[in-house]
Amino acid sequence: MLKTLLLALAGLALCTTQALAEPLKIGVIGAGNVGGTLGTLWAQAGHPVMFASRHPDELAGLVKAAGANARAGSVADALAYADVIVLSVPYAAMPAISEQGRGTFQGKVVLSTSNPFSGRDGEVGRQALADGVASADQRYLPGARLVRAFNAIGYGSMKSQAHRQSGGPVAIATFADDAKAREVGARLVRDAGFIPVLLPLARANEGLPGGATSGVLSEAQLKSALGVAP
Repeated sequence: MLKTLLLALAGLALCTTQALAEPLKIGVIGAGNVGGTLGTLWAQAGHPVMFASRHPDELAGLVKAAGANARAGSVADALAYADVIVLSVPYAAMPAISEQGRGTFQGKVVLSTSNPFSGRDGEVGRQALADGVASADQRYLPGARLVRAFNAIGYGSMKSQAHRQSGGPVAIATFADDAKAREVGARLVRDAGFIPVLLPLARANEGLPGGATSGVLSEAQLKSALGVAP
């Protein structure tokens, strides 16, 4: 009886591990420097990636460079296709994204790399900074399982520091409250070649450019800067 139970538990563990290892269909909305770099890293890690923009026909070069797991589509295509939505758009575009994706964010993991800037993003950016970027995200993405990551590292460093060997992997502050968002967000950070440091959404403003998490930091350096126990 005990042997049967142990075998059943082992089988369940194996199934769970295999399920977690399944590739994630990722829709990257905003295929500029940040979205293009991250999407390429994930495609190279084995995830099917759809790069989306208002002009998907202009993404042929990016798709070719990202490899066989990449394709291009419209924003509507990506919203329908993806298990995980990645937003890498100027924050001023969030109201339009919210309207276009109405009803599609419910229960879906959304990883946002988008940052509000008061100058570039006008009143939308100023309000997001005043309210807190996570609160603003949740207002624009109702029902989404929100995670914020890659907000304070430049795309050049993403390219050059992914899967860093010397000095250990670069750490990425990863903000989420929902359990699935934390799990998926941490996995995507790792699959891109970095190490996640998990934090609650209430601290997401600390992940904005110019803050304590900015730059290329080791796990120990990032945790020290954020006052997180090693």
